[in-house]
Amino acid sequence: MDFAGRLRQIREQHGLSQEDIARVLGISRTTVGDIEKGRRDITYGEMQKLAAFLRIGIADLITSRSTLGASQAKYREMLMQAALSFRKVANKDVPKTFLAKLVYLADFAWFYQHLEPMSGLPYYRREYGSVADEYFTALGTLVDAGQLQTVSGRQAQWYRPVIPEDQPFVPQYLSIQEVELIEQIVDKWKDATTAQIVDFTHNQLPWQICQPNEMIPYSLITQEEPERVY
Repeated sequence: MDFAGRLRQIREQHGLSQEDIARVLGISRTTVGDIEKGRRDITYGEMQKLAAFLRIGIADLITSRSTLGASQAKYREMLMQAALSFRKVANKDVPKTFLAKLVYLADFAWFYQHLEPMSGLPYYRREYGSVADEYFTALGTLVDAGQLQTVSGRQAQWYRPVIPEDQPFVPQYLSIQEVELIEQIVDKWKDATTAQIVDFTHNQLPWQICQPNEMIPYSLITQEEPERVY
């Protein structure tokens, strides 16, 4: 993930020098300068060290609190839009894992096209796929708000969007173009199984290159062939 500029902002907010950051990360001051200028990427291990030192989460490290709040709200809209689009074209509830894959594909496909993510939230290489840590919290928030309904079965869990006719879903953070991309992705995968969409994402470069539990740089998707983006 492009960390240029953000590290300097963090330093200044906490009254730290480049030498202070260098000692925390176990690197040279020159290397810290290279990170701040975008000449060198910060590693996941270095992010962990810095987050632990500052006693904040990695998500807070990547984005400012105001930006993080907006990213979380936008991510919830992505979930709702994906669930609504899936319900419309597939005429059924969307499986929990399937929904996670749809929003992941949307985030990274948007980066592929525009060199910026749709939500900007960090994703990690988990056992069952690339997922934002915010995913489970966002689902709970939408369920508590009555916008998503949980439908449980023997072996899986599905989600059904609940939108009153007098209160249609109107995204506040998603652009028309972003909604269109989500719809395109949903339309492509509407007839697939959860296993198929999981297999597709596991064969993408971001999953293949990263290590277990490592944060996945959005930029890795730009190395994919166009037909392998979503």
